[in-house]
Amino acid sequence: MRSAETTREQLLKLAVEMFAEKGFADTSLRAIAKRAEVSPALLIHHFGTKDALVKEAISITLGSWVAGEKAAMLDDQSNQLQNWQNIMEKGATPLNFFRQVLLAGGEYSQRLFDAAVSESEVLLDQMQSVGRLRDISDKQTTALIMTISGLGSVLLMSQIEKSMGGPISSDHVATRLMNSNNEMLRDGIFKPTSRTNEKAGK
Repeated sequence: MRSAETTREQLLKLAVEMFAEKGFADTSLRAIAKRAEVSPALLIHHFGTKDALVKEAISITLGSWVAGEKAAMLDDQSNQLQNWQNIMEKGATPLNFFRQVLLAGGEYSQRLFDAAVSESEVLLDQMQSVGRLRDISDKQTTALIMTISGLGSVLLMSQIEKSMGGPISSDHVATRLMNSNNEMLRDGIFKPTSRTNEKAGK
């Protein structure tokens, strides 16, 4: 017999899949219950309201996604491309879910954004603790920019793939994106102007 926790996890997973497919407005508790072949009362028993279900779905899905990204970024650099592709290949549902959250706007998108910024700050701290991060003057704003880049790519995924000429998880596209991302984050792409050098006392 399935435990209550297992049932709850399965219902949450199904809800995320349906929210990712149809968005929040077109996905009711009754519709989720129907696909799960359970009564709406069971969903209410586990989550209370649709709003509470959505908020938990955001928290759990983001937590799982970030955990995978952290593991990949802290892994040996020789595994970087494979890790990137693994994340992208498994990421269709969570990425579509995040896209629906952002499109919904309001409290849901703000909750996702705030949590993503916080997780980015934690990642920067972890990267610094293992010697994989340069000294940065404003960690909070750096985390903000990382979040904007990450969530922006979620909204523009289809445009990115069209521009790059293939799925984001393909060898060709993943390698180009990873290399350019590393070039910007690790090496920088701009040379300082003479005026900048003067201000810096150089």
